[in-house]
Amino acid sequence: MPRPKKLKLNSKSDYIPARKRKPKVAIYIRVSTHHQVDRESLPFQRQELENYCQYIFNITDFVIFEDAGYSAKNTDRPKYQEMMTRIRTGEFTHLLVWKLDRISRNLRDFTELWDEVKEYEVTFVSKMEQFDTSSAMGEAMLRIILVFAELERKLTAERVYSIMLSRAEKALWNGAPVALGFNWDKEKKTVQIEQEEANLVQLIYDKYEETYSALSVAEWLINNSKKTKRGGTWGSKGVIDILRNPIYTGTYRWNYRKSARGDLKPEDEVITVEDAVTAIM
Repeated sequence: MPRPKKLKLNSKSDYIPARKRKPKVAIYIRVSTHHQVDRESLPFQRQELENYCQYIFNITDFVIFEDAGYSAKNTDRPKYQEMMTRIRTGEFTHLLVWKLDRISRNLRDFTELWDEVKEYEVTFVSKMEQFDTSSAMGEAMLRIILVFAELERKLTAERVYSIMLSRAEKALWNGAPVALGFNWDKEKKTVQIEQEEANLVQLIYDKYEETYSALSVAEWLINNSKKTKRGGTWGSKGVIDILRNPIYTGTYRWNYRKSARGDLKPEDEVITVEDAVTAIM
C-alpha cells in the first residue's frame, strides 16, 4: 500500500497548527496473530490506553485505530495508514501506543514516523516504556530504545536462521508447503509419499517426455480433470515447477529463493541433502 502524500506545513491545506488545536489523542493498537490471547490482546490494550487518556492526559476526545493480525515488519496496515493521513491534517495533538513495537520493529520505519509526527507537532507517548516526546529527555530515551529494539530484532532473526539451517542440514523439514505427491506425517514429523498424488507426478513426467511441452502437459491435465495440490487448475508454470523440484528424486532443498517467488539465492547458500525422503522418480 503506497504511503499517502505528505502535506507541507506552509501549504494552504486543511492543516491545523498546534496552537489552534483542542487536545485529541490518536490511539494505535496492533496485535499479530500470535498475541491474540495474551495480556497484549486488543481488548486489553484498548481498555488500558483509554484509561491512560482519561486519567493521565485528562483527555476524553480520542480515536482508536486497530490493526488485528498484522505484523510490525512494515507499515502496510490499513488503520495505521488511515491514522497517519488524519495526523497530517492536524487533527491530533497526541499519538498514544501500548509499546513501541506496536508501531514498528523496523528502525527505519519508526524513524520516518517519528520525524513526521514531530513535523506535525504531535506528542508521541508509549505507555509501557513510560516516556513521551514532549521533553528532550523523552526524545533521547526514545532513540536509545529504538536502537536496542532493532538490535534485538536482528539477533532474533539470526537465531531463527541458525536453527533452521541446522535443521535443514539434518534433512528436517522447515515448514515449507508440502509438494504434490507427499503428505505431512505428524508423528514422524516429515513427509511421506501419498500414492495417488505420486501417480499423478509420474504421469506428468511421462507426458512431458512424450511432448517436451509444459503447456501441452498442462492442457492434458485440465482436459482430464486433474487438479493441483490445492485443488487449482494447472498451468505451464505449475508443470515446470514439478519437473524442476529435486524432492521427486529424494533430494531435500532449502533456502533456494529469497522469498516464495523471489530471486534465486547464491549456490553456496542453498542446502541440499540427497536421499532425505523416499523418491518418487
